[in-house]
Formats: sequence, structure tokens, C-alpha cells
Amino acid sequence: MRDAENQPFTEKDLDGKVWIVDFIYTNCPAECPRMTSRMHQLETRTKGQPEVSLLSISVDPDRDTPEVLKEFAGRYGAPNERWRFLTGDKASVHLLAYQTFHVGDVLGKIEHSTKFAVLDKHRTVRGYYSSFSEEDLSAMLTDVNVLRKEKS
Repeated sequence: MRDAENQPFTEKDLDGKVWIVDFIYTNCPAECPRMTSRMHQLETRTKGQPEVSLLSISVDPDRDTPEVLKEFAGRYGAPNERWRFLTGDKASVHLLAYQTFHVGDVLGKIEHSTKFAVLDKHRTVRGYYSSFSEEDLSAMLTDVNVLRKEKS
């Protein structure tokens, strides 16, 4: 997988940090811009917490090249050191979405969850939260705060 700066990103890059993760695509008409706006809010609300990072993964790798992701991310003050945008070949994205995050099948169609997933410092999914529920987002930030204090 590659990020919006066209740098490689591997699962080892996930180690030692708590990650808030979502699946988006840049041509999405409604949910993705709302989710990305929420991610921007989360980035602001976790400022000063270097052990917390955000990751937005494209489910449309054919169109969402690193350059396209960088332009899209720029609308939300990203990409940056704490918030990365990823793309890759369809098989890699599918495996990540389906096997690692259990958020659905993305091969052959553009489909994605509108939930945020939280990974602990050991790459384990610790929860799913509605990206459109203030109650869920507050609960997620409480959980993230607990996880960030755990030893790596």
C-alpha cells in the first residue's frame, strides 16, 4: 500500500500507536465527505496525543491514486504526520477491509462501512463506532484515551 505522499505503508507502520481508521473514496457523493470532515474533527480533538493517528483508506484504488488522495486530503488539512491516506491494488484493499477490519467486500464494487474502527497499539481492532453519532464519537474518544495509555 502507498500513502498520499506516494510513500510505502505497511502493517508495521501501525505498531505502537492507536489508530482511528475509516474507508472512503474520493468520488463518493455523500458519506465520505461527511466522514472525512468528522475525521478532521477527531484529528483536532486528539491534538497533542502523538500516540494517536488517523488512517483513511480508499476503496477505489483504480481512481484514487496517491495524487488524487493528496488533493482530496488537502481539503481537510491533510495528509500530515498524524493523518495518512492510503491506496493500493484492489486485492490489498479488499484483504485489509474484509479480513483485517471486517467491514465488507470491496472487490468488484465500491462499498464501504460508514463506521470508524479503532486499532490498539498491537494492530487489534478494539471497536467500531458510527461516524455520524456524536454519542459514538464521544465513546470512541474515551476508548482511544484508555488505549493510548496502555503499554506498547
